[in-house]
Amino acid sequence: MTDYNLYRVDDRIFYVFILAALAFCLIHTARRAFRQPKPTEVPSLKSTSGNEEQMERHTLFQRIFHWANAIAIFILAGSGWMIYQPGRIPLMEGPPSEWFLWHRWGVAFLLAGIAAHIIREAFLAQEANPMVFDRAEVRRILSIFKNFFGLSKNYPLAGKYHTGQLIFHWAVAGNLFLLILTGMVLWKPLRGFLPLSLFGLGWDFIYFTRILHGFFSATLFASLIGHIYFALFIKKNWPEAKSMVTGRMPLQEYLTSHSLPD
Repeated sequence: MTDYNLYRVDDRIFYVFILAALAFCLIHTARRAFRQPKPTEVPSLKSTSGNEEQMERHTLFQRIFHWANAIAIFILAGSGWMIYQPGRIPLMEGPPSEWFLWHRWGVAFLLAGIAAHIIREAFLAQEANPMVFDRAEVRRILSIFKNFFGLSKNYPLAGKYHTGQLIFHWAVAGNLFLLILTGMVLWKPLRGFLPLSLFGLGWDFIYFTRILHGFFSATLFASLIGHIYFALFIKKNWPEAKSMVTGRMPLQEYLTSHSLPD
């Protein structure tokens, strides 16, 4: 009989990633406690009528998409951990089979949101995608890294989204893609859509995919710790975090770190 414990990520891998994420947050806090960056670029200010003027930061669709994804990932993370470590979270009981049902609903919720996002971006959205990396964004990344390590005094204004938000977006998107792909390999009803036999991939590959699925789960947990840290524990980010609920933020607050769109 196959020993499934041989095909799972060691618990210590999860804790290493979580500790690494917490260490990064502490290092960032310590670094910024002594030196808060201020943009050296000056935005081309358009006429503004007072400090109370508001601007739209996120559309209704973007906010629904964000919070729907948050709920889906919360369901997937909680149910996935209870499948991986039954009974390890207080007040959360039930056999792994019961949590697997929750896991499947989380997947359905996540895939529905992703499908809606793809359809909107492909057919309905009128504005340019602000998450695309271009040459200007690459230059911003280099400037920010040089500033963080004290190699340069220049600190650029962000576009609609800060460079860190763009990096996080694509890191999580890639992470979720790999989790979905490995999850499809593991779940038999979806496995039939993958041409595994065409590539000569058998049960050994399927078993080892469990390790990959656990590994990418650990990296996702670490990413979410960083996301929560920057949204809730960095005071200057609070207006932007609040805008994910209200959709709007003060224009003057936006202009302290972002450039106006052309």
